[in-house]
Amino acid sequence: MTCTPLPATFRLLDAYVGWDEAPAGSEPGTGGVVGFDDPAGIRLAHRGPAPEGPTRARLLPWFPDPRLAPGCGPCAWYLLVPGERLLLRRDACTGAFTPVWPPARLPGGPISVAARGHRLAVVGTDRVSVWRREGAQLAGVIRVRRPRRAAMAPGDEVLIACQGSTDLRRFDSTGGFRGVLRTGARGEVVGLRTGPGRTVWLLTDDGTRLSVHRGGPGRPFRTATVEELAAQLPPSTLTSATEDGFCLDEEGPDGPETRCHTWRGLPRDAGPPATDVYVTGGSYVTTLIDSGIPRCRWHRVRVDADVPAGTSVRAEIVVTEDGHHEESDWQAAAPGVGDFLVDQPPGRFLRLRLRLSGDGGATPVVHRIRLDFPRTTSADLLPPAFRQDPAADDFTERFLSLFDATFAELDRAIERYPALLDPAGVPDRVLPWLAGLLGLSFEAGWDARTRRALLAAAPELYRRRGTPWALREAVRIVFGVAPVIDEQAADRRWARLRAAPGGAGPDRGLGSVRLFGRSASRFRVGGSALGAAPLRAFGDPDADPLTAHAHRFRVLLPAGSADVRALRRLVERQAPAHTVGSVRTGGAGFVVGSRSTVGVDTAFVPLPAPVLGGSLRLNRDGVLRPGPRGSRRGVGVGVVSAVGVHTQVT
Repeated sequence: MTCTPLPATFRLLDAYVGWDEAPAGSEPGTGGVVGFDDPAGIRLAHRGPAPEGPTRARLLPWFPDPRLAPGCGPCAWYLLVPGERLLLRRDACTGAFTPVWPPARLPGGPISVAARGHRLAVVGTDRVSVWRREGAQLAGVIRVRRPRRAAMAPGDEVLIACQGSTDLRRFDSTGGFRGVLRTGARGEVVGLRTGPGRTVWLLTDDGTRLSVHRGGPGRPFRTATVEELAAQLPPSTLTSATEDGFCLDEEGPDGPETRCHTWRGLPRDAGPPATDVYVTGGSYVTTLIDSGIPRCRWHRVRVDADVPAGTSVRAEIVVTEDGHHEESDWQAAAPGVGDFLVDQPPGRFLRLRLRLSGDGGATPVVHRIRLDFPRTTSADLLPPAFRQDPAADDFTERFLSLFDATFAELDRAIERYPALLDPAGVPDRVLPWLAGLLGLSFEAGWDARTRRALLAAAPELYRRRGTPWALREAVRIVFGVAPVIDEQAADRRWARLRAAPGGAGPDRGLGSVRLFGRSASRFRVGGSALGAAPLRAFGDPDADPLTAHAHRFRVLLPAGSADVRALRRLVERQAPAHTVGSVRTGGAGFVVGSRSTVGVDTAFVPLPAPVLGGSLRLNRDGVLRPGPRGSRRGVGVGVVSAVGVHTQVT
């Protein structure tokens, strides 16, 4: 355990507490860092007009360049050549682009193209042309102001996004107006797709980041992640799009291969992959962080960051008493060092500066920064004689800080140990280990949610183990249905004294319980009638009133609510050792006179059709039903009848 005399005081910088970044432009050289609202941490910005959010290259498989549109089939593509007012279609067999309407030219200035199955839409400066049969039949022309993107929706519907608005206008293929779909998104629509269930996906650019939105008719639009998009829409084969052209990854005769084309549909070489995804450098400076302690001796700085190869993070600090400092006052840590002691004069305020750098293909991610103050080390416990010399005192504090940091990590592990026993907080792979500590065993088919519920209920299940409540609760957690526990000791066919209703004390009576003699509990020669008592060759006959059905119970569940074999294994593990349990999950029908629990293990179903000559015995296992001429027309031989119900023998 740590030996410091005072508890540690610290300040966190992260997305939850706040990064306390200085105002833009207040410090020279700041910028190029984004993600201050991202729980993952801050990082270098993306290149281009949208520095935050997902990159355009990552979203290309779902939102291609407006000049491209996937057609019917994995290899079919449409390519718009605006300068030549041509629309090209890629041949699925040869992979070459050929004109859709040779030698015709598109009217006006074409902007983008959209396709769905065999339907096609070409967006111009003031109109949207809708085609069927892959361009063989013109369905209609939609006149609309400043259209930019279009998407083909189910039900012969066309969605159009116009410049300056994120609302979508709905038309049919012939140009009939169907209304406006309000999205509430900010920015400009740069991508539009439709998915299963009339779902609409939007890609918007607000000047700072790209955002994906999901919604539809009757459903409000909300921000979605790239993972949600990928789960709902299969990606296309488009992998890159640059000024020189685009590339498709497809299955070839010898495996996957990359085919690249120019924006005129001509083949070209792939070229080197693009690596300039992020800016190569950026910095972040905090405001003056107030410790609230005059002449505070700041102690330690810890930077929690992921630093991939080719990137670096460097921290710099300066401490002042009045908030003024010079450039030469900054203390810079060595590159790659994320944990260092503050070597600055005492001061109330601290300012921190982070410098992030990379090669353009990757970025470091800073999750959080911890600032410890005031300086508190185990040197405070030494006698004053060891701290008289200021230089020696400073060395002693720094030397002992190495051991204090190690002990602090041990303290933190001990403090967090209870979290390892929390079923709701540990990963799924840790649940079997945690169950082993508690003596629990899991079935292979139980999901993580069931295992966590069992672990959370384990203390109470152990405390009340062997009781009907514990068995009922275990079955409810595992199978999601509450069973009926039938203790068979209550089924003994012997009268017992019980308190009369409303009576107390000696006022007792037999109640409405039928008395059974010894001849009814087991078969006795000379005392029992044949078929009226069970044959038993074990136990003392005189002890039957006490031992009949003793230590036996049944677990009753509705039909189809649980796996019978798994339920039996669970009952065996939860039942007391001296008891014998049986399991019943529903029945084929409700049998009058046999013990059943209505609504739990029984079902009212029609009787099977009686067949004489088989296993059916009249007056025991079957009922003759009415004949085809009605219930009062008598019994007919060879047809279904009911004797003694509504029939007469004629």
